[in-house]
Amino acid sequence: MAQARGRSGRGGGRAARVQARTNPPPVYLSTLNRKIGPIDLLGPEGVERIHNAAMTILETTGIEFRDPVALADWKKFGANVQGERVRIGRDMLMDLISSVPSEWSYAARNPERSLRVGNEHSVFANAYGAPFVYDLDGVRRPSQLEDAQNFFKMSQMSQSMMVPGILPVEPQDVPVPQRHLELVHAALTLTDKPIKGSVLSEQAARDSVDMTRIVFGEEFVDNNVVMAALLNCNTPLVWDETMLESLRVYAAANQPCLLSPFVLAGASTPASPQGGVALLIAESLAGMAYSQIIRRGAPMVLGVAIMGVSMKTGAPMMGSPEPGLMNLLVGQMARFYQVPWRTCTMWTGSKSPDMQAGFDTANTMWPVLLGGANYIVHSAGFLEGALGVSYSKWVQDTMQLENFHRFFSGLHDENLDSLLDDIAQIGPGGHFLGTDHTRENPMHMNFLQNNDSFEQWEAEGSKTAEIVGNEAARRMLDNYVRPPMPDDQRGALDEFVAKKRREYSS
Repeated sequence: MAQARGRSGRGGGRAARVQARTNPPPVYLSTLNRKIGPIDLLGPEGVERIHNAAMTILETTGIEFRDPVALADWKKFGANVQGERVRIGRDMLMDLISSVPSEWSYAARNPERSLRVGNEHSVFANAYGAPFVYDLDGVRRPSQLEDAQNFFKMSQMSQSMMVPGILPVEPQDVPVPQRHLELVHAALTLTDKPIKGSVLSEQAARDSVDMTRIVFGEEFVDNNVVMAALLNCNTPLVWDETMLESLRVYAAANQPCLLSPFVLAGASTPASPQGGVALLIAESLAGMAYSQIIRRGAPMVLGVAIMGVSMKTGAPMMGSPEPGLMNLLVGQMARFYQVPWRTCTMWTGSKSPDMQAGFDTANTMWPVLLGGANYIVHSAGFLEGALGVSYSKWVQDTMQLENFHRFFSGLHDENLDSLLDDIAQIGPGGHFLGTDHTRENPMHMNFLQNNDSFEQWEAEGSKTAEIVGNEAARRMLDNYVRPPMPDDQRGALDEFVAKKRREYSS
C-alpha cells in the first residue's frame, strides 16, 4: 500500500520529516585527529621533576607485585625483589618502556570501523562496570544482561561511540564465572566496532582472546590489535594477582592493556597534582614495563582514572579543577615517554541527568581532550560517581561527543575569495541563508537540543532533557540493525560459548 501523504505533498508529512531529522541513518565518525592542543603546563624542567619523582618512587619505595609469577619474572630480569616489593632502576624501566609502540591500529570486525590510537589520535569508548542502570523510564535498578546488550546495540547505532567496550554495565543476572562469555559474545555479534576484553580472571582473559581468534583468525590476532583490556592498579603502589594474570595473557597475545591506577586525589594519592601524577605515573609505568618482559613490543597504554574526594563525605567527586589539571599533566608526561595514554571522562556524582551532570560532564571532557588523551573511557552515560549508567544521559553524551569531535577537528580549508563574492552579492542588510556555502557547510547541530520558542516547546509536551534522551534511546533500539557475521564464524563462536557455559556451571 502506498504511504499516506501529508499536506506538504511529501511522504509522511511533518511527522515523517521530524522522524527523519531526529533519527537519521548513522554516519560514523572516524578516529578523532586532534588539530587543537595539546596543552603543556610544564616546561622541560617541570617534566623532568615529575619524571625524577616517579623514578625515585620505583627505585626507593618500590611497588608490590602480589603475584609469584611476576615476582619470579622480575627477579630473573634483574630487578631488586624483596618479598613482594619490587624496586626497578630507572635505566631498566626506561629500556623496557622504550619498546612500547607510540601508536597502533585498532581493528574492528568491519574494517570501516577500525581506529588509530596514539599520538594525535583520540577514540571514544563506552562506560564500564556500573552495577546499576537508570532505565528507559528513569528508574534506578540493578543492571541486567539485556541492558548490556542494549548499550552494545546503541553503540552500534551511535555515530560517535567508537568502542562499544566489554562491560557497559555489570549484568547482575548472569553468574560471575559466565559473565565474560555473554559479554564478549554480545560485543562481537551485536557490533562490528572494536571491543574490549575481560579481566575477571586469567581464564576469562584467555576466553576473550580465544573468541577473537575465532572471529579474526589466530594469525591476524597475533599481529594486530583486536581488543584492549582495562587493568586497575590498587593505588597506592600495588599490582594484584588477578590483574597481573590477565596482563600476561593479553601481552603474550599482543593485545594492549590500559594500565590504570584508580586515583582518589587526596585519599589514595597526595592532593598535590604534581605529587599525585608522579605516583600514578610510577604505578602505570611499572605495569607497562612488566608487559614488555612478557612480550617485547606488545602495545600498551599508560592509563589513569582520576577523581577528587569530597572533604565533606569522603565520596568520589567529579568535575573539580584538580583532576582536570592532573589529566593535563599526565598527557604531557605520556608524550615525554612517547606512549599512548588513557583516561576517564563524562562522569558525574549526580543522581539524574540534571544541571550538575551537565556541568560535571563538560568539565571532565575539556581537560581530557586538551591534554591529548588517546583512549577515552566512560565517554557516555555515567551517573552516581560511576555506579550507574543512564540510558538518557548515554544518548545525550554521545551527541556531545559529536560536538567535541567537530571542535577538536579544527578549522577546514576555505576559499575566502568565494566568500568575499558572497558578501559583495548579499550586501548591507541581507542574509546568507540561501547561499551555496551555507547550504553546503551548515553549522553542526545536536538534534536533541531544543532551540524552539517556549510556546512551541510547550505545545510539543514541555519535554525535559531526560525525557528527550530516553525517547532517543528507544528510537535507537527500535531501529537497531544487527551487523552481519559469516555463518561459520557465528556458529563457531556460539559453540565455544555453549561449551564454556557447561564447563563453568558444572
